[in-house]
Amino acid sequence: MKIYILGHISPDLDSIASAVEYAEYLKKTNRYKDAQLIPLAAETPNKETQFIFDKFGVELPKLIDDIEIEQTDSFILVDHNEEAQRSPKIPSGKIIEIIDHHKINITFEAPLRIDVKPLGSTSSLIYDHFETAGIKPTKEVQGLVISAILSDTQGLKSSTTTGYDSEIAHKIAKDADIDIEKLTFEIFRAKSDITGMTAFEIVTKDVKVYEMASHKVFIGVIETVEPQKVLEQKQALIEALSEVKPSKNVDMAYLFVVDILKSNSIGVFSTEEEGKILEKAFVGKAENGTIDIGPRTVRKKDIAPEIERAIKQAK
Repeated sequence: MKIYILGHISPDLDSIASAVEYAEYLKKTNRYKDAQLIPLAAETPNKETQFIFDKFGVELPKLIDDIEIEQTDSFILVDHNEEAQRSPKIPSGKIIEIIDHHKINITFEAPLRIDVKPLGSTSSLIYDHFETAGIKPTKEVQGLVISAILSDTQGLKSSTTTGYDSEIAHKIAKDADIDIEKLTFEIFRAKSDITGMTAFEIVTKDVKVYEMASHKVFIGVIETVEPQKVLEQKQALIEALSEVKPSKNVDMAYLFVVDILKSNSIGVFSTEEEGKILEKAFVGKAENGTIDIGPRTVRKKDIAPEIERAIKQAK
């Protein structure tokens, strides 16, 4: 029997790192004695993820498209739970665990193991499992954990950062002799690299699709230290958002360009209706396809809930 562990589509660093981390945890605790525990990626890893895996000498997981799923195989979801964010290759009846740090929005016919905590990253939650079991992760996994925490919490400065996230990061940094400021800068630099990317690739680089009041809402985020380089392509980004809706089967599509140095975000949209939703959500002025939403930089906490509230009010 094989148990595959994988994160969401349009995977970020935490999504892919947590699959590798949790596979190691499950192997060391021997929870599934007779199973092969195999981390996977739902889609091709981004440049940031490739950089971190190379830096710490960890092999990237195979893509789910590259395996043959058998009747006896099972799945564990990490860093997501909603069906809209799940690989379509995963049969819902084969999911046996979920480990996540996002809002729950799921329905399953059979009971399963679910562990969700309001931490800055799924990697933080998995590290908590290691600590509770009295198991020390390998140096490689420690490198993935601290990197995923720094990535998801924007260098421990985002609104989702908890005391435990900071505690873990500093503990690993001391134990593994990692300079947090230097690693954070390297992560920010890798996040910001859009060299050779089309507007469509930028828009779909880091995406979550949400069910909001019977609407499917696509929210893309690009975190960068050079927001002007992204926004120079505004018209192409607007056109890409228009293309996204039929290609991803969604009703609304947004991109938020997050300046991770100044903690400020610019929303990009393609229709008047979408602009009005953002004006309701963030009490700003939407014009020419963009809106400045100020110091709201975290999709799951600062952005998605406000858009959902505005959509419900508009009904």
